[in-house]
Amino acid sequence: MRVKSSIRIAAIMCICIFFLSSFQSAIHAEERAVISQRGRSWILRNQAMGVGLEFSKGGLHITSFRNRSAKTDYLAGRTGNELFQHLWNDRIITAGDGGWSLTKSSVTDIKAFDRMWGKRLEISIVRAHPVRAGVRLVFEIYDGDAGLRYSTFLKNETDKPATVLNSKVLSLDMPQRTHVIHYIEGKLAWKESNNSLTDAHRNCIVRYATGDGWGLVPENNWATCLKGGKKQGDPKHPFMSIDAWASSKSVQVSVDPLALQLTLFPKEEVEFMAVNLTVFKGDVWNGRVAVSEHLRKRYKFHDPSRFLSTNDWQFHFQHPRTDANYRNIIIPRASAAGFDHIHFDDYWYGPSDTCEPMNKWTDMESLGNLIIANGMKPGHWFSLQGLYCVDSWGAGRESANPVNIAFKKQQCEDTLIGKYHSSWDQIDAGLLWKIEADTPFSHPGDSVWRNNLGLRHYMNSIALAHPEWSVQTTCEVDNPMDGFQNENVGLLHLAENGLVGMYLRTDSRDNVKDLFDSVGLFPLEGMAATWGEGGQSAWEDSPLWFYQFLLARHTSIYSWPGDWSEGSIKRMRRFNDWRKSPRVKALLNEVVRPVYCGAKDDNNGPWAWMFTNEKRSRALLIALDHKDTGVDKFSAKLRWLDPRKTYLVEDITMGMDGFSHIYRGYYTGAQLISHGLDIDFAARENPCAAFWIEEKNSSPSQVLYADPDVTRYREKSIDGALLVDLAGAANTTVHMVVKKPGGVEERNVIMDLQGKARVIFENETVTQKAALPFQGVIPPTTHVEFAGRIVGRGGNWVGEYGKTAAWLAGMQTMEICNGYRLRTAGVEQFIWGNDNVAPKVLQLPEGRTGSKVAACWTAQEGLTLSVNAPANSSLPYRLTVYMMDYDIREPAWARAADVSILAPGGKVLDTQKVDTTETSRGVYLTWKVTGNCQIRVKKTAGINVAISAVFVDGEQ
Repeated sequence: MRVKSSIRIAAIMCICIFFLSSFQSAIHAEERAVISQRGRSWILRNQAMGVGLEFSKGGLHITSFRNRSAKTDYLAGRTGNELFQHLWNDRIITAGDGGWSLTKSSVTDIKAFDRMWGKRLEISIVRAHPVRAGVRLVFEIYDGDAGLRYSTFLKNETDKPATVLNSKVLSLDMPQRTHVIHYIEGKLAWKESNNSLTDAHRNCIVRYATGDGWGLVPENNWATCLKGGKKQGDPKHPFMSIDAWASSKSVQVSVDPLALQLTLFPKEEVEFMAVNLTVFKGDVWNGRVAVSEHLRKRYKFHDPSRFLSTNDWQFHFQHPRTDANYRNIIIPRASAAGFDHIHFDDYWYGPSDTCEPMNKWTDMESLGNLIIANGMKPGHWFSLQGLYCVDSWGAGRESANPVNIAFKKQQCEDTLIGKYHSSWDQIDAGLLWKIEADTPFSHPGDSVWRNNLGLRHYMNSIALAHPEWSVQTTCEVDNPMDGFQNENVGLLHLAENGLVGMYLRTDSRDNVKDLFDSVGLFPLEGMAATWGEGGQSAWEDSPLWFYQFLLARHTSIYSWPGDWSEGSIKRMRRFNDWRKSPRVKALLNEVVRPVYCGAKDDNNGPWAWMFTNEKRSRALLIALDHKDTGVDKFSAKLRWLDPRKTYLVEDITMGMDGFSHIYRGYYTGAQLISHGLDIDFAARENPCAAFWIEEKNSSPSQVLYADPDVTRYREKSIDGALLVDLAGAANTTVHMVVKKPGGVEERNVIMDLQGKARVIFENETVTQKAALPFQGVIPPTTHVEFAGRIVGRGGNWVGEYGKTAAWLAGMQTMEICNGYRLRTAGVEQFIWGNDNVAPKVLQLPEGRTGSKVAACWTAQEGLTLSVNAPANSSLPYRLTVYMMDYDIREPAWARAADVSILAPGGKVLDTQKVDTTETSRGVYLTWKVTGNCQIRVKKTAGINVAISAVFVDGEQ
């Protein structure tokens, strides 16, 4: 039936054009890093950033440093940028001073562990005056949202020694607009400054008031030895320091002249300092996680799976290392508890500098085979000096000597890895000491630096040749000052796919606080946590303790396995089987993303963090309060989810007798981000919780959670039911949780002799409704900011407005478009008529043919329209109102109005005045809005009020 319209027709058109939102954690396939060259210019780009370089006028210049998500080039139009500056044989040389010749450039893949990580650009430049020097600059840009690593190699082009002093590694003329600097002070305590930064040693994350920023993370040490002997480290003089807008107008990374006085041998090239640069959009946690995502790739964590090990350093004094103790107690009990590694700490070998068990207490090869047969891997303490821990600080084999490195590398590969099947090596004992005499491979002023280079060569050469092997440098590696509290490590000491340990060596002396503070400084994939060291409690029979293992990559337990009760072993095995199950392990291998660490974000707890897959379709949330802060209830805002999705939430917290399975309900991503997931420890057995979060699909029923005994499953909706094929262990009973329209069904399923099962879940069967009733969407708080007006554009809106949603008076369609809704209830609509000539009449939407229509929504004194954002969105959008006078028969009819944007409760958030000269030509008013709002128009002059269109555009 055809309906004819009269002069007044109630009709609204919605033009739905699909768009992708540009929120910070946008969901897309990871973009590969690329390096393009045009003449002597290069552009390095990945998903997050773009960096421009140019060789011109005898110098190499950095021309741009772009934050792609913020659409900002921090160096645009700015000068004073230098890629290096050195006092070389008493003459100052810089990268851009005009004295250089370009000799070579190359672009190669960053490939390691059978995987591509990004692209590498190497640029070699040389000069003859005022010194004969060469510099090889290396830029490594990594895939995805990672950043850029920049380092240099310095070459003495003469036949005489050359000295390099007072170096600046990098100087960037970053804008000093309103900002907050976040940095590490001391060992691991975050501080803030809204002004400048002087002599910072660890890192620097700058966030501007515009909601974007950058990170600068030097690969620094912790303490440099300024004189020979053991325990002479000085944390006031690491190799590098950061100065941000303090001593100059730029941001600089400089070398401490007391920590390093580099002397280059004739014709020698030496690797110099490295810094990492990242960008972000959002708050400081976005900045810190951006650093984490970069360091994950920079250190090439190809398998960041967590592992749990025993460590005999504490207990072997009371329970000596004997073959019987290992075979009869340690190995079987650790295997029963689900441990991954068995670690032999210091003193296992003897005499010093060998790989043979001390006093032949065991056949290490046979013992290693037994460990592997029990489903675990062995690891060994094996320091490069060749001496025992208490003897070797400041003595032993110097790692600056390539002969020593080759000797220890051969021992490690031939014996530890080749015979004992060792999977990791622990290095400590103050390796990096000062040699106060010239040697064939170092000088007094640079021996500590050259020791570092030897250590790095040892670690990385073995790691790259043996992908399953990793090395852990401990808190003592920097030859610290006397006393454990002055020991620490830096990024300089981290190997590819390696580990660092510094538990009990930090400001807080708390494992969880340390690891939360490490986000933005160290990759947690490279962090070790040691329980029981220094006489601290080593075994706690509680899931509250177990969940802490999920922060660090490696957790080492120092307690005597003979003291573990059978109940404790079973509980830890239950937890370890869960964390090793394929779906849980896949999430645990993702970046740790903090969501709560105290009401004031002060890292005083409670603590909550999450893991998500790349598509943000699945997540795991962990929360705990191991410090008994007294805070039982809080909301963890799951900021790393996709606000456009809807999620099912299942409580899977482990208790003393097993895992809970409590359906919490379904929530939009926007709700979980803005309001958060409510967590209450008061009613729980222990102050800890775990939640499985799964994207809700369009089917009536879907698998929400399958327990660890299910290795994989496939699901398919059939008429009124869900068919699920399961795979797992044979002759086991597995637990399934399936979401239904009215709740969930829990069911135990028996696997057959082949470890398979097929089961049908009827849509109507429900065993549990949501633990907390679903209260509907919590709309985000409305925020409004006027973005501007345009007069005289006329009706040419296509391509400029309405890319997300458009409603034109006089056009008949739906009122909902891309989740946005325009409500016009009670508002009259008027059509002046068809007009293809008048410029101010709105264009037809794309795909629509016919005549343009001059129309409006109108009221005598005022009108109100309501705009609702999608229920699953807390993102800002651009809201545009178009107003025009089409037919002014009398001057007194000319329209003027006050146009206001109101919060849903009626509070006026912004008002703009529109006069008759604007309406006569047509005027567009645009606001940046978050949340639902109302558009209110009040007459100030004329016959009535009139609006011709409302447009929505996703924020760009």
